[in-house]
Amino acid sequence: MKTKFRILAMLLAVLMAFSAFTMAGCSENGDTNTKNTEEPKKDSSPSTVQITNHNFSGLDWYNAIENGFKGDGRTANDKAFKEYVEYNDDKVLYFPKGVYCFEETLNFPDNMYVWMDPEAELKCIAKEPLEYFITLRGQHADVDNAWVGLLDYAIQSGIHGGKINCNNKAKCGLGLFQGLQSTFENFMILNVLEKGIQTLISKTTDGTYSFDHVYIYNSVCRKGSYGIYDNGYDNHFRMVTVVNFNTSFYTIGGRFEQVSGWNLDMSCVDSMTFAEVKGGQSLWIAPSVDTVRYGFKLHDGASTSISDMNWITNAVFYKSELQREYPRTIFWAENPKTARFMVNGLRIPSESNLSFANGELPLSSFMMIRYASDYNAPRMLRYFRDDTAALRELIGKK
Repeated sequence: MKTKFRILAMLLAVLMAFSAFTMAGCSENGDTNTKNTEEPKKDSSPSTVQITNHNFSGLDWYNAIENGFKGDGRTANDKAFKEYVEYNDDKVLYFPKGVYCFEETLNFPDNMYVWMDPEAELKCIAKEPLEYFITLRGQHADVDNAWVGLLDYAIQSGIHGGKINCNNKAKCGLGLFQGLQSTFENFMILNVLEKGIQTLISKTTDGTYSFDHVYIYNSVCRKGSYGIYDNGYDNHFRMVTVVNFNTSFYTIGGRFEQVSGWNLDMSCVDSMTFAEVKGGQSLWIAPSVDTVRYGFKLHDGASTSISDMNWITNAVFYKSELQREYPRTIFWAENPKTARFMVNGLRIPSESNLSFANGELPLSSFMMIRYASDYNAPRMLRYFRDDTAALRELIGKK
């Protein structure tokens, strides 16, 4: 009997030892229920990200630092850029954090894929002012007034993130030839001599570009400067802010949503304008018109539709004496008889020395307009309706 108990005890000890050994082995070699099921670390490389309306994850990426670019804020990178264009322009050009200097125009021959770290900066250090700091020209940029087919368009191009610092060394920050479904988003353009973005640098007026969350800033306001110079049809601008330009927006037929233009520098106070429309139909949704002398200027034959407009005057910069010396007009037309302002929704906070329009607005209706008491509005306008008679009274006509 004792012998049987000894045998059972020995068997039990062996089983317990084997169990302990197995558990220890699993712990050392990795338990499939613990370590083997641990989620792999996420790849933080830029090749895993997407640009709005674009999926660049299927493309190869070209890291600037790993391919000869210097982000030290001193070294010119023109040679490294030309090598990229020559051999690797089908890849997404990625700029990590740093300041990358260039002495010449960055001419992208066809499609453009640029992704910048939020703290990456492309800086112009040209010895003489360039016409453009960055261009996207397509395959036949030397052909004007000719239909050359869809293959000659830059399609699915884009810039995302970072800063484009023209450093007062380029007349235009970004010049575009012609393209389709190309998106430029979440970046800044700084200190241009004339234009922040020009959408069409050929004479062919077609193509579609989209701009989203773009900030264009000049440290000083220069006469004749434009934040956006949109001389192409069907381009779309959303959440674009323009600061310190003689004219914030110029267009012949663009679409603008929640854009704003304002000035901190009063150098161009006599002519500073929010939007200039020439030759076509433009659409504006919820624009913020801030600290300008003229709101919308229409050239002969142009028309514009505006909804939910907000008129703002920053009295810190546009002081009362300047307002008196340079009285303002919200809607101004080169030829008032042919102007087509279609306005639906306008808010005017407390204002003085302000003219509503230099002509009639028969196609417009208004909702919830608020005037300062000294503006002498006949009554609060609360509903959509034809307010031509009230507007005539506001501008002093009978």
